[in-house]
Amino acid sequence: MASATMASGDEVVFERLDLADALGIWRNAKGRIVGIHGQGSLTPTVDVKFDGHETLQRYLPDLFRRVQ
Repeated sequence: MASATMASGDEVVFERLDLADALGIWRNAKGRIVGIHGQGSLTPTVDVKFDGHETLQRYLPDLFRRVQ
């Protein structure tokens, strides 16, 4: 589960470039995890903020990867 390796403040990029294209966000844009929801028994989701764009709310963590 990707959310177990992500924490608030982590820098991420899109794992799914088709999603970046669909949202009109540059494919290599770096965002920040600003919220994590549903840990435990619920399906985890994350909120990600990219500069110049509204916060993406409750997206599956697998759509992003942490920047090392």
